[in-house]
Amino acid sequence: MPRLRENERNQLIGMIRGGVSVSTVAHHFNMTRRTVHVTLQRKRATGSQKDRPRRLGRRKTTDREDTRIRLSHLRDRFKTAGQTTAEINNIRQNNPISKWTVLRRLKTFGLRARRPACRTRLTAYNIRNRLDWARIHSFWPRQVWKTHVFRLIQVSFGTSR
Repeated sequence: MPRLRENERNQLIGMIRGGVSVSTVAHHFNMTRRTVHVTLQRKRATGSQKDRPRRLGRRKTTDREDTRIRLSHLRDRFKTAGQTTAEINNIRQNNPISKWTVLRRLKTFGLRARRPACRTRLTAYNIRNRLDWARIHSFWPRQVWKTHVFRLIQVSFGTSR
């Protein structure tokens, strides 16, 4: 059933009272005839065309668990939502939560689950070799660099200027 705004429900009831057929009203509002009948029945039964109160879904986490999620991510900014989910589910095994629940809780606190970037670890040996290479080649003239292999790779990918 499409959700109608209150003014559209008032129009629907007014059209029916004005003598327009249920099929025409249903076609006008792009809904089924059953939806029109249900709206009319609700108006007759309750005297109102407003939405009935809806029960929101129960929260799977308590305030204490929400605080635990928040503090966990403040202590370790690169913790993933999956890691936090596993951590919480180990504590409370009877009512597990999903990764999406953790992400929603983090969003309410203005936090995000981050994954650290994967980069190669540079050893002292590698750092020293790279620095030596840079020192040796830092004084090469521009003409030499134009014939260098790196230049050819850049040209082949279209990143050259």
